[in-house]
Amino acid sequence: KSNKIMDFIKFIRKLARALAPNPIRKLFNRSFFSPQFDYKARVGGYWDRVGKLQFDFLLSEGLRPEHYLLDVACGSFRAGRFFIEYLLPSHYYGFDGDCELIKQGIKHVLKPAGLLAKKPVIHCVKLTPEPLDFMKLFKRKFDYIWIHAPFDHIPPDVVRATLIGLSKVLASTGYIYATIFLNPDPSYTGSILHLRDGSIEGAVVSYPDREYY
Repeated sequence: KSNKIMDFIKFIRKLARALAPNPIRKLFNRSFFSPQFDYKARVGGYWDRVGKLQFDFLLSEGLRPEHYLLDVACGSFRAGRFFIEYLLPSHYYGFDGDCELIKQGIKHVLKPAGLLAKKPVIHCVKLTPEPLDFMKLFKRKFDYIWIHAPFDHIPPDVVRATLIGLSKVLASTGYIYATIFLNPDPSYTGSILHLRDGSIEGAVVSYPDREYY
């Protein structure tokens, strides 16, 4: 388990470097505010690099084609396209609270690549302060549950409820991974500056009561 924790920390560091110099500047670029729905900018951009980074990380953690994967906040399938192609048919499950983002991802990403033939199971589901019945929704347990970025944007009570709900659909030998901003001192409740690769350039400030959490 300790080796897996260290591997995950290494993944987070790689992700920080991939998002440099400034994810906020990238998010609020001209394409984000354009009238046309930009399914790539909507998930933060860095489409190819960060998508592949997520896929490579789970491969390094033992993901195999026969495993069942649940992609929480799958968005427009920045990483999902790699998972769907790799996994056996109907072994990829994903959900997101942005129904339009899912729709655009299916239209512009999955369909052109022929990935709908792999029969991914996709739902539009909004996270809430009350635990959701994921077993009722998905009717199965998962070997891997992947949570990339949503916890940065939702309050602690929703995070807690989400983890409670997801624990009911995690296989007994399964793994769950989530990206978060860490608070090195639990007694401190102010804002925290998170450097990117040791640099102020591209740094993110997290807060206890608003984004980024």
